[in-house]
Amino acid sequence: MQTTLVTAEWLKAQSAEEVMIFDATYFLPTMGRDGRSEYNKAHIPGAVFFDIDGIKDEASDLPHMIPSAQHFQDVMQNLG
Repeated sequence: MQTTLVTAEWLKAQSAEEVMIFDATYFLPTMGRDGRSEYNKAHIPGAVFFDIDGIKDEASDLPHMIPSAQHFQDVMQNLG
């Protein structure tokens, strides 16, 4: 059975050329926490911060709507 979740041991055994790690930590505004701030304090070595607010569909009045495929591709390519 395939899964998208991996163990810490598996992740540690992979090389940076094979795997790119995204830290997509996000908290609801009412929680009083900030994902980027917590990423800056501590994260998996080599992980890149994935900002959901930086990739959302800006044309939508609703929060965190899926962007166009092209916008998603552009943002992800800029992340590495």
